[in-house]
Amino acid sequence: MGIARTLISALVSIVEFLLSLRFVFKFFTVNAHAPFVAWLYDTTAPLVSPFVGIMPNLKLGEFVIDFSTLIALIVYVLVGYFILQMFSHVSPR
Repeated sequence: MGIARTLISALVSIVEFLLSLRFVFKFFTVNAHAPFVAWLYDTTAPLVSPFVGIMPNLKLGEFVIDFSTLIALIVYVLVGYFILQMFSHVSPR
């Protein structure tokens, strides 16, 4: 079970890192046509798409708070936490 927990933790960490970058880039309205930023947006779009439209983005002058990404960050960390908790309740035979 240790390997599974490690893999799940790594996967959740990677997803959270990519979504955090997306949130920061959207907040500062970076150039979406830059190759890395375009790749990041394309890669994380399927992760954020279930949460699009729950709350509208908030614009604060030059800055944008992308609530879809923020909600995705919260949901995925909670899902990862609950999966890891399920593994901790499984006893080895």
